Amino acid sequence: MMKKMLLVFSIAMALQILVFGNAAMAAEPTSNSALNIVATAYAPGPHDNGKWGNLTHMGTQVRPGIIAVDPKVIPLGSRVYIEFPDGHGVEAVAEDTGGAIKGNRIDIAMASVAEAYDFGMQNVKVTVLK
Repeated sequence: MMKKMLLVFSIAMALQILVFGNAAMAAEPTSNSALNIVATAYAPGPHDNGKWGNLTHMGTQVRPGIIAVDPKVIPLGSRVYIEFPDGHGVEAVAEDTGGAIKGNRIDIAMASVAEAYDFGMQNVKVTVLK
């Protein structure tokens, strides 16, 4: 019985590697590795979030403390620490995605459109905390 289980497990692992390769493992950053990211900001509502309005990709409310990510770079549901150019930082949760958020880009949710405009575009360091 044990030999059968081991054989099934080995076959399953081999199939996973054949189908997904090592790319799936490489896409997820290791805990506490800092990524250089270009950050922009957005606000809830159709002005910034189009047809999704106040909702994130995960179905939660767009609100401060939430970021939109490319899930190939930062997995949805990840807790992250964002360090800004002036040295201060904040924690956030990756709950959203966006059409323009590809690769090393994030979109930080703000309370209002005015705050999002004031944020502009900044180079930040993002550490995935898990």
